[in-house]
Amino acid sequence: MKKTITAFLLFATSLAQAQDQSPTSASMQFTKEAVEVAPRGLIPFLGAGGGYTGYGGGENGSAEGTPGTLKILGSYYYESPWIAEFGYGFNSQYFIQSSAKDRTINNAAVELAARYRWESRWQAGIIADHLSNQGVNYAANQADAQFIGLQFLKEFNASPAWLTRVGARAMGLTNNTGNNVYMYMIDFQIGWNPNAYKTSVKSTAATTAQPKQEKLAVETQTPASNAQFTESAPLLRDINYSSIASPGTIVFTSAKFTVNKKDRKHLAKVAKVLNENKDLLERVEVIGYADATGKSSSNQKLSMARAEHVKNILVQSGLKDLPVEAIGKGESEATGHAVRNERRAELVFIGVKNEEALKNALASIE
Repeated sequence: MKKTITAFLLFATSLAQAQDQSPTSASMQFTKEAVEVAPRGLIPFLGAGGGYTGYGGGENGSAEGTPGTLKILGSYYYESPWIAEFGYGFNSQYFIQSSAKDRTINNAAVELAARYRWESRWQAGIIADHLSNQGVNYAANQADAQFIGLQFLKEFNASPAWLTRVGARAMGLTNNTGNNVYMYMIDFQIGWNPNAYKTSVKSTAATTAQPKQEKLAVETQTPASNAQFTESAPLLRDINYSSIASPGTIVFTSAKFTVNKKDRKHLAKVAKVLNENKDLLERVEVIGYADATGKSSSNQKLSMARAEHVKNILVQSGLKDLPVEAIGKGESEATGHAVRNERRAELVFIGVKNEEALKNALASIE
């Protein structure tokens, strides 16, 4: 027992001495915070719906009935305001006019859709459903039934991460035998946006402690050799791109968050230069603003959408080796005197290590 206690005391003493002699000690806290951003990339949804199938003839009677559907959907939000969607699941219909004992038919369903997404978050486009082995029940001229039509959806944020969509569709059977069959459905979809959370890091550094012997050694050095102890790291600065180049600010149309072709080409060049000179700075911040027209909450969302849009252009244009953060500041700097300039997004370079070199690199952009 004495040996165990002695060993523990020796270990605790050596650990305490090692901490005392460490130049710095720090603790880091990683947390996740929700940020409401425009959805981008692939987002999973769970979709459900129900409605009515109109009259149509078939070998087994009329196709009239009440359909219901449950699908897993993958929605891909492009940088442009378009959405492509693929879904797979089940379609179930109760056939009202059927004389069969079991009037409910279940079958696998594949779904394809392409929709345009407005800034108001309304979506509209073409939708197609392929119902396996149910052609005979829907008066189709082959084993499978194929429907195509139009779909309208309204998108909401239940929370920064949870997206909901509610809407309707109207479809007609494309491979019918002469009798038209129509399907009308109400759609409800809920999805998860994985990009709605970002990791925050908080670092708390302890005071620097140096051994007495090292301090004495510094005091006894000659002034010439003492310079190695007093030399500090280069001063890091934050620089706004608009102060370096013109145009250094992206200006938007009222209530819009998309970037015009000219600014998009310029941002692609900026991304290339920054990636080639990544050692000159620590990260890039894209700050979005809005004018004072409309509700403050809507302006905050719009400014964030503008910042996210510019950030995505930079990343997709090749800025891979530097962190890029989007920040929305709403109407915080709106004065009403120059409304057009208030609808903007700015690039801020954080932790610049060599300001002159960075300015020269960015000045080379035509």
